[in-house]
Amino acid sequence: MSKTLKKKKHWFVKVQECSVSWGGSGELTAVVEVLGGAELGEFPHIGRVIPEAVVCHTGRLPGSGDVLLEVNGTPVSGLTNRDTLAVIRHFREPIRLKTVRPDLFLFSFMINACIIHH
Repeated sequence: MSKTLKKKKHWFVKVQECSVSWGGSGELTAVVEVLGGAELGEFPHIGRVIPEAVVCHTGRLPGSGDVLLEVNGTPVSGLTNRDTLAVIRHFREPIRLKTVRPDLFLFSFMINACIIHH
């Protein structure tokens, strides 16, 4: 193997986990918008975040555009937006969110898809 080729880290090592609560001010979706979903051909992802209304107990608060992978250990990738929101509503706060930045996730996903199809 050439010295110029370095093994790239898998996107999974870049997954962020955050435990969040929102002070009982309604639902999490009032302060963290969830967009996308299978019905749109997209992964569920974070939209607008109101950082002053969310407390991040551990990890990094997800940012706009981050792909939502799990909610309290329940996988949500591949779910519709409605089903993703139902999973979020099922749990009491604080909840654990697993997210990944889209540039890391989608680039790796697209490369793997191209390799599989060829």
